[in-house]
Formats: sequence, structure tokens, C-alpha cells
Amino acid sequence: MVTNMIELVRPDTLSTEDLALWQSWRQADPDLVSPYYSAGWAKAVSRARDDIRVAVFHDQAGRKRAYLPLQRPSRLVLQPAGGPLCDYQGAIGASGQVLPMDDLLKSTGAGRYDFGNLLAKQSSFARHAREIHVSRVINLSEGYEAYINHRREAGSSETKRARKRKRKLSRDIGPVSLEANCQDSAALDQLITWKCDQYRRTGQTDIFTRDWALSLVRDLFQHQDEDLTAELFVLYAGDHLAALNLCLRSGPVLHSWFIAHDPALSHFSPGLILFEEMIEYACAHNFAEIDLGAGDYRFKLNLANAARPLCGGFVGSNTLSARVRALEYDLRGIIEALPLGPVSTWPGKAMRRHDLHLGLRVGSS
Repeated sequence: MVTNMIELVRPDTLSTEDLALWQSWRQADPDLVSPYYSAGWAKAVSRARDDIRVAVFHDQAGRKRAYLPLQRPSRLVLQPAGGPLCDYQGAIGASGQVLPMDDLLKSTGAGRYDFGNLLAKQSSFARHAREIHVSRVINLSEGYEAYINHRREAGSSETKRARKRKRKLSRDIGPVSLEANCQDSAALDQLITWKCDQYRRTGQTDIFTRDWALSLVRDLFQHQDEDLTAELFVLYAGDHLAALNLCLRSGPVLHSWFIAHDPALSHFSPGLILFEEMIEYACAHNFAEIDLGAGDYRFKLNLANAARPLCGGFVGSNTLSARVRALEYDLRGIIEALPLGPVSTWPGKAMRRHDLHLGLRVGSS
């Protein structure tokens, strides 16, 4: 059904009825299990930045049909709430919705809606996709032994490598142990310090230089919503803090958000060991999955036994900003198709870096 009425509201003004309807749609759709699809995510981001709104779509009878959390980093651009910190994007609503995004752009005066990690099955957006990728998932619904057997049959040696590194770390530094749901703010500070150092070493944008991003992480760590929590997993070798993984949790689902380790212990692969320990812990505590997010990193490819298709692109109106965006994608596609080796990846990297900086900006409310 095509909806034709849209209202924009602040997340903290959503009624009890709204929150119940939101949650019922999540429970009805197995692809909306991610913590990023919780109302708690939209509310948390709105506490960190002032430009967050939820577009509420209605049908002709005035019944609510979908919620779409948004941010507006510039006058011309709408993005999913949380921008580059949001690993899953899209609408929360009844199945089969076709949302009038043109009406949303017209009513807000924006030229386009950009997205990067949106569920590929949401046709309102997928028909505007310019790239397809997946989020890597560790599905634990059948238990630990079934997971290990599946990975072994798939030819993955990552868990075997993790156990070998774990023995070496225990022997050289101290016995390995896991602290789940750590509440120590000093541990979170260490994670942020190591992550910032990693950003500098690899030439990546340090998102923690943006006050709102740092505020969001600390807020979620300190204050837990009924349908969203941030849980910190800490790996120790003896008394030595080796690695940390800050995850978002909604019900039985963990999503790995920020992971970092002591650079002095890199040769032990402490991040991989931490994941191995987390997998055992998650199975013992009836978690359904650990989502690793998008990206074709070796550890994700080897640990994951499932994937969710995502898409990136934009919905544009007949405006200059939308035409420029289309041209950027067209030029990128042409260059990526040429036999230029690593050079062919430069336009895509440049676009992602630009999108990251745009998403970290806070626009007017």
C-alpha cells in the first residue's frame, strides 16, 4: 500500500502506542532484530544531536504504517539517524510497504535521502540502490557445537587459529579470561583511546573527535533503554587488559560496534580471541546471533555463517544535489569497471570518506 501522509516527530515524543506498534513490527520481521532498528536507538541519537526526527507514514485512513528515523546534516540531505555510526538502516513498518519518499523530500525541502546499510529487501529504497553488500552474521540459534561444525565444514580455520593464539597468549602473558557486560568506565575509556590510535595509524577519520559521537557512545554505555543496551566485553590475559568489544544489544541479538586491542599484543590476535570467547559466552546465555556488520574482512568472512543483504544509494528529487549525487555514482561505476588496478577503487573510497564527514556533521533542527 502506498502511504500518503507524513509527519515528523522527535523520538522522545513518541507515544506509548507508537513504541508498542514499533516493537510489534520488529517482532514480526526477523530482519528487524538489529539494535539499530529499536526505538531506543533513535532516542539515544536524538539525545546526542538536535537534528533527529522520525518520519511517521500514514495510510489514507490515517493509520500508521511505518517509522523512518532521520538526521539532517545539511539543508539538502537527509540520512538515517546516526549516520556513519548506524550499521543497519531503513524503515520499521508492516511488511510490503511502499513509502512515498518523494513526498518526504518535498515536505522537508531536502534534495535527497542517502543510505548506505539499508535492508535490500525494502523495495521503497532498494529500487534506488547503487551498490549491494551484506552484513556478516554469526548465527548461534543451533548452539555452539553446531556452529563450530558448520565452520569446520565450510573450511574455516579461524576458530582453530583463535585457540592456538589463545594458548600462546595464556602461556606468554597470563591466563585468558572474559568479562561480559563490564560496567567499568575506565575500560570504555581505554577502548576509545585504542580506537582513536587505530584511526590515526590507519589514516581513517577519527569519529570520536565529534562531540555528539562520543556523547552517544558514553550515553548508551551509562544508560540502558528497555529495548537497547550497550554491553562491553573485555578480554584479559592475567591482569593485562588485552582487547575490548563494545556491542549493542537488543533482546537475544548482539551487534559488534567498536572493537580494539592493545597494540603491543597484536601478534597474539587478541581481537580474534575475544570473539571466540564471546561466541562461547553467547551460546551459553542463549543469544541468537552476533552481528559483525558489513565488510569483507578476513575475520568476518571466516567467523560468519550467515549474511543479510544490504544496499547503498540514494532517493533523489529533481534537484541539483540529487543530480550531482547521480553523477558521482555514474563516474564511480565507469572508473571501477576499468582495468586500473587499485586506482579503480579510489572514487568509491572518496565517496565513502565524503559521506562519513557529511554524516558526522550536525545540521539545524
